Amino acid sequence: MAATSSPAWIGKELNDRYKIRKELGKAVGRRTLLADDMQETCPVVIKILTFDSDFEWTNLRLFEREGEVLKSLTHEGIPNYLDYFEIDLPHAKGYALVQSYIDGQSLQAHVEAGRRFSEADVMDIAQRLLAILQYLHNQMPPIIHRDLKPSNILLGDRSAHSQGVLYLVDFGSVQVPLLNASGTLTIVGSYGYMPPEQFGGRAEPASDLYSLGATLIFLMTGCHPADLPQKQMRIQFEAKAKHISLPMRHWLRWLTNPDISQRPSSAKDALDGLQTIVDRGTFSPLVNHPLAQSRILINQQDDKLDIVIPAKGFRHNKAGSWLDLSVLAITFSIASSLLGGVSWIVYPLFFGVALAWAWPVIWLLSSIISILSGFAGITFLPTPARKHLLDQVHIYLNDNQLLIYRETLALLRSRKTLFKAKPDNITKLYLDTSTPAFEIYAANNYCRLKSEDLGLTQREFNWIVQELSERLSISL
Repeated sequence: MAATSSPAWIGKELNDRYKIRKELGKAVGRRTLLADDMQETCPVVIKILTFDSDFEWTNLRLFEREGEVLKSLTHEGIPNYLDYFEIDLPHAKGYALVQSYIDGQSLQAHVEAGRRFSEADVMDIAQRLLAILQYLHNQMPPIIHRDLKPSNILLGDRSAHSQGVLYLVDFGSVQVPLLNASGTLTIVGSYGYMPPEQFGGRAEPASDLYSLGATLIFLMTGCHPADLPQKQMRIQFEAKAKHISLPMRHWLRWLTNPDISQRPSSAKDALDGLQTIVDRGTFSPLVNHPLAQSRILINQQDDKLDIVIPAKGFRHNKAGSWLDLSVLAITFSIASSLLGGVSWIVYPLFFGVALAWAWPVIWLLSSIISILSGFAGITFLPTPARKHLLDQVHIYLNDNQLLIYRETLALLRSRKTLFKAKPDNITKLYLDTSTPAFEIYAANNYCRLKSEDLGLTQREFNWIVQELSERLSISL
């Protein structure tokens, strides 16, 4: 029997206890109603599933699952389960789920009303939502919400000093493995807030974390995630979030990584990362920052990243360093001897061999030429020894280009470009953890940097690779 329009519900009494006051929302075959509990004299919310012409058995399974899940939960941020019963009325037949009423507005409604959330507001909301998700995911078996979005998050009891109590509602899409007896997965969620794996019917605790990240992006930018540009399935929200601190943007990228294996594995991990931002003002999911005693020089701003990696330098206790020094000395000697010797042949042609006074001048000029030639040879002859002892590597990234070049500091500053490309033209980043080495690919360009060649510790190398990955919004 088809359900009639909403006024047919107003004023009705259900189960000889609940008097319908008004309709709060509706969807195909569903109604959400505000009612008065005449026994407890308090308002309640009743969700109704009716057997209308659009009824599907999948909807009934989800509805029953929602009731079973809510009955098992006790958390201040989740509505309380109160009742569940069958409806048998002349105008409608179906089932009803009764929950405690929350007097508050959704985050979606707040944004649509013109409210703008500050970074501090969003961090507070994120911490409280992560606490709720941690509670859900720690259940045995884990409870995955699968439809976390601004319209399913309510703020109530707002005051001048508080945003209000936060609630996560609408467990109609919840997934619990042991309650899914058929073994099939239903594709549910909301476009823009669903992670890629959920489109294939797969959901894990990290799937809720993606939805949380997308929700926070909406609060910070005022834009629906589906309306923001995407690159390799990653939400490109940065252009709309210049007012948000870089560590917070990094954290949001971590949560919304399209690759589920690259997201935080649990709500606790995400919460720990957020707490790092609160406590230290920095964040990276791999490492927080190079060690304080690191040789790396970093100029890090919102619109650019400038990293200078000094030469490995000479280490007196390393055999390789002594070999490098020997090669450098030989290079200097060969270059010095060649041009110095040539000068002894060329200068007498100008001064004349009979002039005795010219020989000291020839000796002085030849010595100067020999020394300069030696340094020039070190500068321009690309030997591995020079790279280890004299060359420093620059990595410079801004909105227009990624430039990696090697610079030699000897007689002159000589520069060799190793990689240059526009960020939009970079197609792939690859981290070889066995070497370790980092590879970067563009349309017609390629570069490979090895940690050993740069003289970096594993921690320093990981930080650089992760920083490039996050700023380019390309997963490793």
